[in-house]
Amino acid sequence: MATVLELQICQLHPREYEVRVVKAAAGGEPRAPLILNVDELLGQRPALENKVVFSAGPTRRVVRPSEQLVQDVGRQLFDALFSDQILGTYRASLSVAQERQEPLQIVLRLEPPELALLPWEALFDSHNDYYVCLREPIVRHLPASRTLNPLPVQLPLRILAVIASPRGLPLLDSDSERALLEEALAEQVADDLVELVWLTDASWTSLHSRLHAGPWHVLHFIGHGDYDLHYEEGQIALVGENGRAQMVEAYRLAELIALANPVPRLVVLNSCASAAGGADDGFSSVGAALVRSGISAVAAMQFSITDRASVNFAQGFYTALAHGRRVDDAVRSGRLSMFGTSRSLEWITPVLYVRGEANLLFNLNTQQQPPKETDQRKRRLYTEASEELRIGHRGKAIELLDDLLSLDPDNSDAIKLRDQAARQEQLIKAYVRAAEAEESEDWSAAIDCYEQIMQQDPDYRDTTTRRDFCRDRQRIAHLQEKLRSYASQKKWQATIDVSETLEQLDPDSADPDGLSTEARLEVAHEQYTAYLEDLYLQASEAERSEDWNTAINRYEQIMQQDPNYRDTTTRRDFCRDRQSLARSTSNGRNPVTLFAIKTLVIDTPCGAIAWGSSGRYQALAVDIWGDAQIRLYDMAGAGLLAIQTGKKGAPYVAAFSPDGTRLIGKGKKGATVWNAYTGKSVLHVPAGNGLAAATFKADGTCIATGSYDSACVWDVKTAKKIFSAAERAIQAVAFSPDGNRLIVADQRGLHVWQLDTGLKIFEDLRGFLNSVAYSPDGKRAAAGSSTDNAAYLWNPGHVHELAHNASVTSVAFGSDGTRLATGSEDGTARIWNAINAHMMCKITHDDPVSSLAFSPRGTHLATGTRRAVTVWELRYM
Repeated sequence: MATVLELQICQLHPREYEVRVVKAAAGGEPRAPLILNVDELLGQRPALENKVVFSAGPTRRVVRPSEQLVQDVGRQLFDALFSDQILGTYRASLSVAQERQEPLQIVLRLEPPELALLPWEALFDSHNDYYVCLREPIVRHLPASRTLNPLPVQLPLRILAVIASPRGLPLLDSDSERALLEEALAEQVADDLVELVWLTDASWTSLHSRLHAGPWHVLHFIGHGDYDLHYEEGQIALVGENGRAQMVEAYRLAELIALANPVPRLVVLNSCASAAGGADDGFSSVGAALVRSGISAVAAMQFSITDRASVNFAQGFYTALAHGRRVDDAVRSGRLSMFGTSRSLEWITPVLYVRGEANLLFNLNTQQQPPKETDQRKRRLYTEASEELRIGHRGKAIELLDDLLSLDPDNSDAIKLRDQAARQEQLIKAYVRAAEAEESEDWSAAIDCYEQIMQQDPDYRDTTTRRDFCRDRQRIAHLQEKLRSYASQKKWQATIDVSETLEQLDPDSADPDGLSTEARLEVAHEQYTAYLEDLYLQASEAERSEDWNTAINRYEQIMQQDPNYRDTTTRRDFCRDRQSLARSTSNGRNPVTLFAIKTLVIDTPCGAIAWGSSGRYQALAVDIWGDAQIRLYDMAGAGLLAIQTGKKGAPYVAAFSPDGTRLIGKGKKGATVWNAYTGKSVLHVPAGNGLAAATFKADGTCIATGSYDSACVWDVKTAKKIFSAAERAIQAVAFSPDGNRLIVADQRGLHVWQLDTGLKIFEDLRGFLNSVAYSPDGKRAAAGSSTDNAAYLWNPGHVHELAHNASVTSVAFGSDGTRLATGSEDGTARIWNAINAHMMCKITHDDPVSSLAFSPRGTHLATGTRRAVTVWELRYM
């Protein structure tokens, strides 16, 4: 039974405290007020820590505070704690302890949480000129309904030493920490008083596993600790994913330790801030929380501590424990070990938390003989082999297990562990061979090695990923060989087809030796030559039939591409002369009765324009020329919204949903639908090889997209592709009003697909069409040509050519379907009678017209150029 002075400090009112004697060796239960400026002392805590740590020499934190600070703080704490009759009881109890030839155990019950933050271990008796903790053990008491009996222990005392040094935190010298502690306990280990087992780079998983391999009497943690101010709980740092810190709260650590059978009675936390608590809960530190969770005693550190001081403490502490001393005596033994080796003040750093009356933790059985040396060696060999295997030293683990099996050939655990180590050794060798084959691009050998590994362990490292990578590279190598063969035979289209397959696998491998580029240039040249020849044939045929206007247009199209092509200049001039001679009457156009009156100019460069109407307002959407942005404007020209598309430059795409609430345009790698009010993205679909066009179905349930290689229809609710047609260089797409057909304009001409059957029902190969529109009644279609300087109007039974002086960039029908607007690079927008193809109005601009759109009611027309967007009122005169 210890000689005890137990003091309870309780709070009467905020910042008003009383000291009560609960138990005293000298008897009596006096009370006295605790007069102490707690806030001032708490404010001095950082400086006090710096003083204590600096006194030991080099450390992680070096500050030079006053040399007198530690003693001043200790004096204030002593004078406040032992005042009036309490001091008398303390002195009398000291006398009783001296008569019994025992130290006086001073037990502190600190109820106000802020008092638990004070360094009571620094108590300084100025009357007798000594620090109390060096002569009398100081214990911080945590109440418990039941105190465990001392644990029967057959020596040696088994200590699980855990080291965790995660990346991203100050580096711990793990090897040095281990060597120092082993040096400190070498004598105790040699005398079979202590057995020290190591767990390095400790993670939650490895600690969980090792706790099952007990019994463990003590858990000794070396690492980093912290205090979470937000959650007001102490933490320690274990090694998490990728070697970085996993902060583990005290309550979770306590649950993990409770797995051990028996549960270690003692935990030693050699980590910074392991004894720091919060202002609202003085026992929220890791150490106090562990004791509160059921651990009998915890020795923790209230300040940072140097490696040497930590080792000195461990030497004195564990020596006392192994000789059957109480845990409070063992902590004092550790303090004296620190005190005697240097002038350091770090002996005030350890803090002892005790649960209930748990002073004697172990009942050491010194009567029995220790285990035989051979048994100890076998157990040590197995433990060391397990650790070596865990950290990846398979060869060393096998050597240790071979030594163990030479002592105990039938040891099933050792046989099983050796088989595991040998299997891992085989796997790593096979993995190295596979990696070497992969490095030398011997794909077949690499694939074989990886698959051999997967047969033994399908989840081994990244073998599945590496095997699949090698398969892809093997296929790429085969395709590149095939591509070179086609190129050598000048099979250019086949070369391009293989290159496109390679592009899907690895864009960087799609053009070996520039052969794909060469093939595309050759095919483009062949197409270009064929295109010019086709234009020349069309011009010659028109000339023979005395269609002078068509002949002149075709010859001029050729001259724009190649001024010296055959005799085009001579033939064009001849046709002009014949046209002049033939003109003896009007050119056939009706008098212009439709006027366009400018009503609004928006100074923003336009790539594409759309006009939408919803229940809230009408708006113009402009895909900004040369920018990655769509802007919405109201009918007064005020900006409503700016949407970042993520893709700068041509092609330009903008279209409203029928109800005006959504807007579609180009996004990153596809088409994106945005909320027209908020600009929030609501749908994204891929669009093959480069988005060129997009539009909504009349009922808003589907969207159509056009790209370099295909036209697709998508369900807007599920983003599921419901139709796809392979075409080349698509420029524009449009739904029929009933939504049953899709019209596509591309480099070959016009194509109409029946969506429910997936069949192409119409085709007009006029070549290089870049815009398309369906009339609202579905009876007509129109398209603009990038090469013919004209637009085409398909009326029932007849196709009209609507002439411009340059490429036609945009076509649009009015709301009643009787008018067609065309925009051209010749700087004009023209409005035509959609029934007889007569021009009704011509609107001249200073720049090429890039896009146009009718208002929902057809009363206005918006035109866009690279300088501005202009709104025109259409008025008959």
